[in-house]
Amino acid sequence: MSDSRSSSTSDVSLSSGDFRQDELRLDSQCHPKERYYYSSYGFTIVSQIPLPELTPIDPCDQPDIEIVAGNVDQTLLKGRQVNRWLQMGEDQCQMWIEGIANYRVESGKRIVVDRRVKEPMTEAASPADVRVYLLGSALGVLAYQRGWLPLHINAVQAPSGAVWAFTGPSGAGKSTMGAWLNTRLGWPQITDDVAVVKPEDPEPLLYAGPRKIKLWKETMEALQIGMQGAQRDLSRADKFHIPVPNTSEAPPLAPLQHLVILERGADGSQPSLTEVFGDEAVVMLLDTLYRAEFGREFMSPDKIVQTCEKLAMKLHIYRFARPWGFDDMAENLAPILKKAKLD
Repeated sequence: MSDSRSSSTSDVSLSSGDFRQDELRLDSQCHPKERYYYSSYGFTIVSQIPLPELTPIDPCDQPDIEIVAGNVDQTLLKGRQVNRWLQMGEDQCQMWIEGIANYRVESGKRIVVDRRVKEPMTEAASPADVRVYLLGSALGVLAYQRGWLPLHINAVQAPSGAVWAFTGPSGAGKSTMGAWLNTRLGWPQITDDVAVVKPEDPEPLLYAGPRKIKLWKETMEALQIGMQGAQRDLSRADKFHIPVPNTSEAPPLAPLQHLVILERGADGSQPSLTEVFGDEAVVMLLDTLYRAEFGREFMSPDKIVQTCEKLAMKLHIYRFARPWGFDDMAENLAPILKKAKLD
């Protein structure tokens, strides 16, 4: 594969609006005269900003998305204020993340990143912190603008080739379970945190997000995962973002088959895996959507429910209750490992 970087002579037109280089924060790592090409979430992307968490691709003439450094006005034209950091319009969304950057997501096609300093002595956020919101919330909004479903999951591939995804509330162990299956049993890691399903696909193919995994420090220690390349999470001091090896290689594209909702079992209880159907399965799938409040802005509630109903019919959806912690992890995962062998 050739270098994913291209000079400004590319046929792709990137408009940077009111962008002025001297207004950007120092160390922004923005390169307006260069183009970086990537693939993520099922998109092809051209960016003025290097995005090392994404899979590089060869330059292409008509990428799905462009990411530019530019000016994000304080008020979104024809938009409404949702809260102090979020504005919504008919086909646009604007996010103001204090101390990090401002983002405008336009029509499922373009993201503008504004890192201008409000105060002369304000310390710049690191480029890695800027990318957290760009590759998470901003691209999640863009997926909804296109009518796609971003799912809040960790996904791995069983030896049979079947894709298993884990979801649940914060702290339920999505990433921990995926990391254990990857490091202990060698199940390939497909994605962590967010992946996208396109309703128009005949099969529910799972399009992976950034090639990194988020783990608590105690999980890293228990699994003997080193700190090299780890980035501390912005909101949790003991959680880290860890790059996945072979970032230059795209994860396998395969249909999602099993979705497991993680629940906490009582101490000393036996693990249980229970398949659910009908309305219960649809409700659990709705709970799996990444930042569903964004989805309701760009897709009607009826459309979201109907899309999830169709998707639920193509999946095996389970409740999985187990005792918390690393003790006897292999024994606690026995119901899943047994089911995976039957695929």
